Amino acid sequence: MAGLKDIKRRIRSVKNTKKITYAMKLVSAAKLRKAQDAVKAAREYTDALGELLGQVLSGDVANNHPLMNERKEIKNIILLVVGGSRGLCGGYNTNVNKNVELTLKRLQESNPEAKIESILIGKKPVEHYKLMKRTPLDTYIELPEDANKWPIDEICAVLEGKFLNEEVDEVHMLYTRFKSAMSQDVISEKILPVSASSLGEVTSSTEESEESQVEAIFEPSAAAVFEAIIPRVLRTMVRQAGLDAKASEHGSRMVAMDAATKNAGELADKLTLTHNKLRQTAITAELLDIIGGAEATN
Repeated sequence: MAGLKDIKRRIRSVKNTKKITYAMKLVSAAKLRKAQDAVKAAREYTDALGELLGQVLSGDVANNHPLMNERKEIKNIILLVVGGSRGLCGGYNTNVNKNVELTLKRLQESNPEAKIESILIGKKPVEHYKLMKRTPLDTYIELPEDANKWPIDEICAVLEGKFLNEEVDEVHMLYTRFKSAMSQDVISEKILPVSASSLGEVTSSTEESEESQVEAIFEPSAAAVFEAIIPRVLRTMVRQAGLDAKASEHGSRMVAMDAATKNAGELADKLTLTHNKLRQTAITAELLDIIGGAEATN
C-alpha cells in the first residue's frame, strides 16, 4: 500500500502543477494580446515615419547626417542585447544567449582589433554575461511589463553621444523579432551608423506609386525635417525591438505553458492508470488470501 500512497501523492502533485501551468498560460495569453497590440501600433508609427522619410528623401536632400557617417577604422563596437526578464518560456532565453555568442564571435572575426562592449536590456542576458564572466558596459534590469515605458530615449541618447564623440564606431542590436506565438526569429542588425539600407527598411513598407503620392511642403525646410527624423529612426528601431522582444517572450511562455499543461495531464492519466492497476492487483491478492484461508478451514 506504500506504493499506492506514493503514486496518489504524485498524482496530486502533478494535478496541482497542471493548474499552475494552465493559469500561467492564461496570464501569458492575456499579456500577449496586449503586446501584439503594442507591436501593431508601433509598426503603424514606423510606417508613418517611413512615409514621411520617403517624401523627404524623394526631394533634393543630401543623404548625410552625423549619425550616418561610416568610420574607416572600426576600433570600438557596442552590442545592444534585448532579452527576456523571466524564465519558463521554452527556448526563448536560450536562443537569445546562443545568438549573442555567435554575434560576438562574428563581430570579433570581422574586426580583430576592435573592442566590443555590450549594453544589456533584460535580466536573463545579464545572468548569461555573469555566467560567461563578462562585464557589460551597462544593464537595464528593473523594467516594466510595457516596453513602451522602457528608457529607450535614455539608451539611444547614450548611444548617439558615444557615436558622435567617436567613442564608438558601430552599434549593433540583437533582439527577437515577433511573427506569431509559434514563430520568432533572433535578429542581429547594425543600427549605428544609420545606413541607407536601414532607411530603406523603414520606408519599404510604405512605398506607393507615384500617382498616389501627394507632394508635401516641409517647413522650415526638407533638410531640417531630415535632420530631425534620423534620430527618431534610431529610437523607432530600438523601441520596435523592445516591443517585438516582449511579445516574443510572452508568446514563447504561452506555448511552453500550454505544452507543460498537456504533459501534466498525460502524466496524471498514466499515473492514475498505474495506481488503478496496483490497486486491482492488491485487491486480487487479498481475495486470493481470503479464499485460500477459507479453503484451509474446511
